[in-house]
Amino acid sequence: MNEVERKISAYIDALNAERKPERDLLTSDEELEKLAATVRQVRTLREPEMPDSDYPKRLSEAVTRKMQKKVTPRRTFGRFFKPATVLVAGLLLFALLTSWGGLLQQDVVYAMEKAVAQLENYHGILEMRTKNANGEEWVVRQVELWSEGNKYALRQDDGTLTVNNGEQKWQIRPQSGEVAILPVVPDPTRSSFDLRDEAKRAKEYPHKVVGSEVVAGRQATKLEITPPGGLSYYLWVDNETDLPIQLQTAMQNGLQTTYTFISFKPNTKFEANIFAYQVPEGYKVIAEDPGQLVATVEEAAAISGLTPILPHKAPKRVFAFENKIVLDYEDTTITESLASGSFKPAPNSALGTAAGGPLEVWWESLRWRQTGLEIQVEGPQRVELAQQIAPDLTLPDLDKQGNKGQVKVPVDMEIVKASQQQVDRGSSPWQLDPMQVALTFVNLEVTPEGIVGEPTIPMASFEVESNNGAVAVVKVSEGPIAKVYLERLIRQDETGIWTVVGYDPR
Repeated sequence: MNEVERKISAYIDALNAERKPERDLLTSDEELEKLAATVRQVRTLREPEMPDSDYPKRLSEAVTRKMQKKVTPRRTFGRFFKPATVLVAGLLLFALLTSWGGLLQQDVVYAMEKAVAQLENYHGILEMRTKNANGEEWVVRQVELWSEGNKYALRQDDGTLTVNNGEQKWQIRPQSGEVAILPVVPDPTRSSFDLRDEAKRAKEYPHKVVGSEVVAGRQATKLEITPPGGLSYYLWVDNETDLPIQLQTAMQNGLQTTYTFISFKPNTKFEANIFAYQVPEGYKVIAEDPGQLVATVEEAAAISGLTPILPHKAPKRVFAFENKIVLDYEDTTITESLASGSFKPAPNSALGTAAGGPLEVWWESLRWRQTGLEIQVEGPQRVELAQQIAPDLTLPDLDKQGNKGQVKVPVDMEIVKASQQQVDRGSSPWQLDPMQVALTFVNLEVTPEGIVGEPTIPMASFEVESNNGAVAVVKVSEGPIAKVYLERLIRQDETGIWTVVGYDPR
């Protein structure tokens, strides 16, 4: 590759990666700089009309034929570009056209990232709608929302106002004349549809542009976003503001939720004192240990009576409760509380190991016990932070299949698919629990005529021996079957049903 080709290649790579090319990359040649300027102008087009699919090939062939002819300085094109530059232009345009789809998709996401970075605050009416698997849709509620940095205020239809100003969280309830003091973290209210979080996820996850639609009177670009190992969902980006305006979750457990800003104003003026804690006259204050924001971990230990186990990464904030400490990392929280009783992972959770014991893996949450504490880490940074607390933490291996038992159970995939669709519609949720599926299978083996009343082999006799999220083994302490082997044959996530594929007789 000669020097000119190297420069052109580097310039194309920088454009495709949305990076600013080096300042002197093409400026050493006046004609190449003119070409680069033209390409930069073309690159700024948001939704150009694309030529047919074989155009790049025809363009390349045309440029080659052109170069085979003698080009004289008197030709109009020759007054602007040398013959070598014509070839470079063809190659550059070919590369741009063949990768244009990717550039357009990146353009939407990067424009959204830049717009969110410049977002100081926003105010709007957010509508939440739910649709079931039969296509029936209804409005759940509408809320008025104010957001500024890590602060937000949310007013519901009945006048209930929930405010989190980063230091305090409270809820004003006009119906009962009460002000409830709430814990600042964890805060699930914030995570339902936050513009900054959605822009971040869109950049990190695989995505593609799938259309353009009008949402609440605004022209918007529709993105399909596919989290690794998860179900695809959709995000609409307002073409005018480059900000998210609508989010549609994946269909889970037979339900799908759509969040739409039916009105939206970015970078606007708010009501005075919207984030200031004030108790309306005549209201009663109700506090249920909302926690205290403390300056040091030592203070938190003194208030909670616990000695926390800390990750290497320092938290943004620390909250202390009685017998509990919460470490806040903005998008992730660590809750450490006094362990009591036996540790029981959720039946449908995948199982790993941590601190020499079981690790519960459930959606975006990790939970285990260590030195007398029960620790739960929730959020995108959960694995990184959890491994800093428990270095031996091992997540379940989804590729680990294991055996299918001494006796193989034949599986009809058409029945399995129909059962999965039934669960997606909201029916028979017990099929999402390997313990319940194993209990049903074993008791039907004992009483083939069906289960009436209490099962012959009770649930207390069943215990999950292993579960990596795709394959599970359930032990049975009594009856003719010692172990039941199950697999998620349709989906290997929390929405997938379990199917018995084999068993070990006692």
